[in-house]
Amino acid sequence: MSTIDEFDSLLRDRFDLDRDDLIAALRTLPAHRPWATRLTAGEAMLLDSAGLIEDPEAYAEVAADITAHMGRLYNTSYSASEVSKGLSVTPSRVRQRRLDHTLWAIDDGGKWVFPSVQFDVVENEADTSILVLVRGLDRVLQQLLPRDLHPTSVASFLLTPQPELEINGRQLSVKQWLLHGEAPEKVLELIEIHDWAAV
Repeated sequence: MSTIDEFDSLLRDRFDLDRDDLIAALRTLPAHRPWATRLTAGEAMLLDSAGLIEDPEAYAEVAADITAHMGRLYNTSYSASEVSKGLSVTPSRVRQRRLDHTLWAIDDGGKWVFPSVQFDVVENEADTSILVLVRGLDRVLQQLLPRDLHPTSVASFLLTPQPELEINGRQLSVKQWLLHGEAPEKVLELIEIHDWAAV
């Protein structure tokens, strides 16, 4: 087995990604230039004395995690034509909704793809699957997307259980909350609280 074949096999086996997904994910990471952010000797001593010692593997671990997460986002995204067909709207309407932040899209090497986390697949009367935007998510996306967050941050916000979104003692993610039929106002409050806390 050649090195390239082994790489492709390991990439598929370990991350369920192909090479194109990996390349697209790597493009979202900032360039690693450790010399550009060197600390002075005094700054390094101050941080060391506070117990904040340098961990050379930390960047590699975070970069690998973000790369794998981005690769999965790309791998499971829908194309603009799939979204157009699935939502039964014109391609120009999909573009308009992308621009006004009521649909979330990420750049995949010059074309826009739409992460699947914002959609639900439901059966219609004809027993065929159709794509629907999670009810109320358009309002959430309009508040969230203009903040220019990294796509993994947007996905984490939508998929991570939140203590403020609780039903019957169970914490729900934003997506679960909205799929449960709950009001998006509670989610919008979470975004506002984050903005306030970040000031």
